[in-house]
Amino acid sequence: MTTVDLAALRRDIASLGERNARTAQGSAFDFGDNDIDRVFREGMQRGAVHEIFAEEAGDAGAATGFVIALVLRASPDQSPVLWLEEDFAAQENGFPYAPGLQNIGLDPQRLIIVRCASPQDVLKAASDSLGIRGAGAVIIAPWSNPKCLDLTASRKLLLTAQQTDVPAFLLRLGAYPSENAAVTRWLIRAAPSQSSGANAPGHPVFDATLIRNRQGMTGHWILQWESDDHVFRQIEPFSGTMVSAPSYRPPQTRKSGTRPY
Repeated sequence: MTTVDLAALRRDIASLGERNARTAQGSAFDFGDNDIDRVFREGMQRGAVHEIFAEEAGDAGAATGFVIALVLRASPDQSPVLWLEEDFAAQENGFPYAPGLQNIGLDPQRLIIVRCASPQDVLKAASDSLGIRGAGAVIIAPWSNPKCLDLTASRKLLLTAQQTDVPAFLLRLGAYPSENAAVTRWLIRAAPSQSSGANAPGHPVFDATLIRNRQGMTGHWILQWESDDHVFRQIEPFSGTMVSAPSYRPPQTRKSGTRPY
């Protein structure tokens, strides 16, 4: 797991692009579970912006884990994953934890972590990172609801993601939904795991609600992430809807620490 600043990122963009060149082709990825995959006409768009919210402050770890699982579905190879985070988000929610990343299936050596002083810097780094053809994914984590993350800014991110076929995952902690160009929007809650026996911890489980889907239906699932095989498995029946998103309130902050992922 590597931490770099913006200047280092800009120096490395050219070389990363050369080593991991991939022709943009409008590809897609799935969840590995037939019921949830039916919601998407041709899979989740790879070159797109997908937005993930934690419902409450205590769900930050679950939302982060869900993003990492999506990254692994979208980018199963060893291509680099860029994690762009505002300093304040790290202070509020802790830092990525290498053993936790390994447990969920992500090799920490794939990560290039960029800590930014402001949300404007996060978006600038995101634009640069999404321009790297062959990057595995870009995780974009500004804190709360910055004014700079508006419809125009998100459309620019979407256009760049489409051009390079690199997935962008907006990890929204301490935030509530507002208008932007995200193709999908998820609300994630923590859910209890099922023990694998002998009091051993079970697989991560996510209470996942798809509240926006420009490709089809919305819905709600309890999803187990099977880290060894990198697939989701539904453990409660699918509930599909076509209704608009429910009302929300900004989640409360909590004391800083170390994230489980």
